[in-house]
Amino acid sequence: MLQRLRRAMELRQLSAGVTGLALGLLLNVASNWLSGAGAALVPAIVAIFVGTLSVSIYLWWRNPSRVSLNIRPVRTLRADAEKRQHAHRGLIAFVSLYRPGRDSRASKKPEDWQAAAARNDYQALDLPHSNLATTVEAIMSHTSRLEHCWLIGTTATDPGVPGSSIYIPALIEYLRHERGLKCAFHCGPECNLPLDDDALVFTKTLDLVRHVFVQAEKDGEVGLQAKEVIADFTGGTRSMTLGMILACLDGDRDIEMIGTHYDAAGNPEGPPFPIIFSFEPVLLQT
Repeated sequence: MLQRLRRAMELRQLSAGVTGLALGLLLNVASNWLSGAGAALVPAIVAIFVGTLSVSIYLWWRNPSRVSLNIRPVRTLRADAEKRQHAHRGLIAFVSLYRPGRDSRASKKPEDWQAAAARNDYQALDLPHSNLATTVEAIMSHTSRLEHCWLIGTTATDPGVPGSSIYIPALIEYLRHERGLKCAFHCGPECNLPLDDDALVFTKTLDLVRHVFVQAEKDGEVGLQAKEVIADFTGGTRSMTLGMILACLDGDRDIEMIGTHYDAAGNPEGPPFPIIFSFEPVLLQT
């Protein structure tokens, strides 16, 4: 709170505030003057208004503003009690293109993966031993309060290289039947990102995530404020990650990723855990 007050009292903001106050007084006195009172104060108020307006214009021209970030302490959630404490009612998560892990019982043939996804056969995909395990962990970390979950998948025009969206129904079936999740899932064409033009993936992700936050608050059936929804950027491509992070450049929009430990060879080991980041942009005087 004290930091925000200090920032609010910067010279440019103070000058602009005095300018506005002087303008208000000028209009009030001018009104009284027209009715026969307060004429003697008009020159003084005019002088104050012109002076502070000139100072404000000079400061904005001489010292353009720059944007910094106020980064709050990072929260690493390992214990179940910590996860319950920081659980959100809404979650936005990327669903990556499915790949089985080293210890997976799933087939090694991509055509078998696609066939299993088509029939929602999550057992054949062995999701806990795939790259979608981090998405599962992200969702389950909020299960104590989770009511709405948006799953963002990818699509492609090449039928031989389908996107990750074909695996979302199987993932939902797994979460409902094996993990007992009862939240509402939001997915489908409105939550899919086409990957055919990589230059536009960033922009489309930015717009989609922003739209989810806005609709979550406006939709009467959802009714979630921004601070009640968290965005997980663990999955997806680098352009998608950047788009989601910048879409959450707001003090009320938290983001998270699923972290883990690594062995000497760089391979992940040990249980995954969510890491929550909170930050807000701050306008600074140069």
